[in-house]
Amino acid sequence: MQRRTGSGRTTASRLKSLYLYVQAEHGSAAADAFLLSLRLDRDYLGDETRLIPHELWHSALVRFASRFGRAAIGETLRAVVHAENLGVWTHVLRGSSDVVAAFQRLDQFGGERMGTERWRTVSARPGRWRGSIRFSGSPLHERDGLCALARSAELSALPLLFGLGPGRVTLKPEPASNPDSQEFEVTWNEPSLSAPVAIGSTSGAAGALGISAAVNGQILALMLASASGALIGGLTGLTVGRELRRRAQAAAQLTRIQALERSATIREAREGGALGSFATGFTVAGQYRLNVQLGAGANGTIWEAERLSDGCMVAVKLLRAAVAHDTLTADRLRREAAALGLAWHPNVVEVYEDGHLPDGTSYLVMERLFGESLDQRIRRRGALSPTEVLPIALESCDALTAVHAAGIVHRDVKPSNIFLAREGSAIENNERETVKMLDFGIARVEWAETRLTNSDIALGTPGYRSPEQEQGLEVDARTDLYGLGAVLYECLTGKLPPPGPRALDSRDSIPTRSGPPESGVHFALSNLPNEWRRIIERAMAIEARDRYPDARALRESLLSTTEARRESARSA
Repeated sequence: MQRRTGSGRTTASRLKSLYLYVQAEHGSAAADAFLLSLRLDRDYLGDETRLIPHELWHSALVRFASRFGRAAIGETLRAVVHAENLGVWTHVLRGSSDVVAAFQRLDQFGGERMGTERWRTVSARPGRWRGSIRFSGSPLHERDGLCALARSAELSALPLLFGLGPGRVTLKPEPASNPDSQEFEVTWNEPSLSAPVAIGSTSGAAGALGISAAVNGQILALMLASASGALIGGLTGLTVGRELRRRAQAAAQLTRIQALERSATIREAREGGALGSFATGFTVAGQYRLNVQLGAGANGTIWEAERLSDGCMVAVKLLRAAVAHDTLTADRLRREAAALGLAWHPNVVEVYEDGHLPDGTSYLVMERLFGESLDQRIRRRGALSPTEVLPIALESCDALTAVHAAGIVHRDVKPSNIFLAREGSAIENNERETVKMLDFGIARVEWAETRLTNSDIALGTPGYRSPEQEQGLEVDARTDLYGLGAVLYECLTGKLPPPGPRALDSRDSIPTRSGPPESGVHFALSNLPNEWRRIIERAMAIEARDRYPDARALRESLLSTTEARRESARSA
């Protein structure tokens, strides 16, 4: 039975804050592009109170900071309390008469029961609050400081809910004995009902008035004027203070009303299905209880779910009813189910069931994987060493051998479709990884070929597509070997593979992950050991007949590399 991740959860409001900030500062197109980079859509953020994986929040912060800068995270505080993001603040505002009370209510929500972070108040008084939070996610996500910046923005935004200015947040150092928590201090300006400086000035002027009367009439006149001015200033300050407090109270009341209205909207949308008919707790096909949404797109969603029969955690892909009747889209899900059912292998993601719900929604139930895709690994680490690449390449060959033996051609072999699965959710540890080949949505399955092949849709991904794919010609297993060669190229060089089928033959420059083109393909390959260069060049040969005849032959070449011989000697 698979083990459920212990990496923690948080609320979608944190993603929504980033989205609303980008929308306000850079426009809707940039905001939608930001969501697309996370493989999400607007519907996913419709309910800011929903629980999401902590990893997703951190991934969003990484992408946000790389695009807009770390400092921009601190500028999201207005988006944190945006009218469309208030649903998550309802529990804080309910029963809180001032900022101090609201801060103190933070420690009443979250915690281990929900798998989310929970604040603990250390001290609180008007204008100052100090509290700590225990991490719910992996400690690895805290190392870059992005989550701490986002938490600081949230704490700074809380006074805004009461019509005051933003708070000033200080991150306090935690003792070495408590490395999995953080402590923050927040200060803010409270509106005053008095003007002590002005009143003090009035008293001083009155004392000076008695002294001056005995000295000089002219001085007496000056002091009378000073006393009058101070008194007027004090009364004015008192009036202004009361007005500021009245305005703050009015703003706080308006915010409470907006938060309650937002909560009602979310509740009605859940009940009416405006945010999608699926939510946490919904049971699919009578046996899969939805838990956490893992991803969303234009055509559907992917959920973590619990199989009620044995408690096993699975992944459920749901095709929205609105598009389930689109023949081409439905065929992709059907062919994925067929391909995965035919190509069972430890290195291919396992499918358990597929079918249709009464409302027309198509669903596919697969094993739940924990870890990261090879694409994420390359983005996080850059070029990998041959020693790191070898086990990934060997298991990818094993997966393709099984796939091709079942009469299937994947047609979209690329890093994002190669998943490095672990038993737990930690990325940096010594736990062994297992390659899982994913996404058979455009696989070549004989019974389903006509409609998809003749749909005038470019199949595959540029850079990983073989020349015959680019030209719309007949493909076979050697097409996947070309894609795997491109994957090895990207792993070892850290560069995106050539965008066109003849790039390997032309010495053209290619884009890199980190900046503008710097070198040609041959230059990049020339930096690799000769045996790896020869393997990649043969796998990515322009003519299919010049490539390896099958995945077994490619695997044999990989076993002849220095790294493979060294590993074999070590194991002997």
